[in-house]
Order: sequence, then C-alpha cells, then structure tokens
Amino acid sequence: MLLLFGISFAKSLDLKQLLMLKTVKNIAKSYPDKRGRTFEKSAMAICMVESGCGKTNFGDKQLLKRGIKKASYGIMQVRLQTARFVSKVYSLYDVKMMSDATLIDRLMNDDRFSVKLAVLYLVWLSDHSNSYFEMISRYNGGKVNYPYFNKVKRELKYLSRYSL
Repeated sequence: MLLLFGISFAKSLDLKQLLMLKTVKNIAKSYPDKRGRTFEKSAMAICMVESGCGKTNFGDKQLLKRGIKKASYGIMQVRLQTARFVSKVYSLYDVKMMSDATLIDRLMNDDRFSVKLAVLYLVWLSDHSNSYFEMISRYNGGKVNYPYFNKVKRELKYLSRYSL
C-alpha cells in the first residue's frame, strides 16, 4: 500500500505544470482542424510526454552532435524543420523571417509560441492523416509509432484525473 502511495505521489503535477497545461488547452481550443475538431487533451498529453510539461525544454541531445537543425526545442519539442513547415503552411510570416538562432530562442523561452506551432502542426497532421493513431505517431516522426502512441495514451489517462 505504501508503495502505491509513493508512486502516485511521485507523479503528481506541480502548480507550474498545471498552469502550463491550462495554457496548452487554451491555445489548442483556438485551432480546429478542417472538421472543426480541436485537440486540447492530445496536446496536453503530448506536452507531458515531450517535456514533462515544462520540466525540460530541450530534447534529442544525442542529435545535437549532428547539428542544431536535428534537435527539438521547447516544451512541445518542436524541430526547426517542423517550425519552418508550419510557418509556410499557415503563412506565419514572423516565423518565416526569423533566423535559426532566433527561432530556437523563441521555442526555448516562449512557451506560448512553442505550443502554438506544435498545435498547428497537430492540426495539420489531423487534416492529413488517416486516423488518430497515425496523427499522434506522425507527431513523433513516423506513421506507425506504437511506443510513442502508448505514451500519449498513458498521459491522457493520467491527465483525466485532473479537471483542466
């Protein structure tokens, strides 16, 4: 019994994480896909998987050896290539005009900016995927990514305990 309490207690969200999840939810509500669906819960779960909802804002450290363009940045772990793609698809001229260094800085230090790009990418994936599974898998780099999809599902289940 004590072990179960310890596991449950270790995973509880702190105030910063809860506030970040609210931010993710509010941003995601603003961007529907072509069917009018929004992905608040999915975006919140992805944020938990990618960064522990703000616990870390830099990923793919092993890829840094291959260059900054291969690394992922911010609480939603957005790559430069993805940010550039989203800026082109959604005509985000301010992003198009940013240097790589400026874009990395914004992704790392402006959570709302990072979330907006990630949510827009998720919406695009929804519009161009055959299923929810494929959409979530493609967020992490593949049409079939069961390990990532299962992580997102676990976080969705975990987040259902909170009234966000």
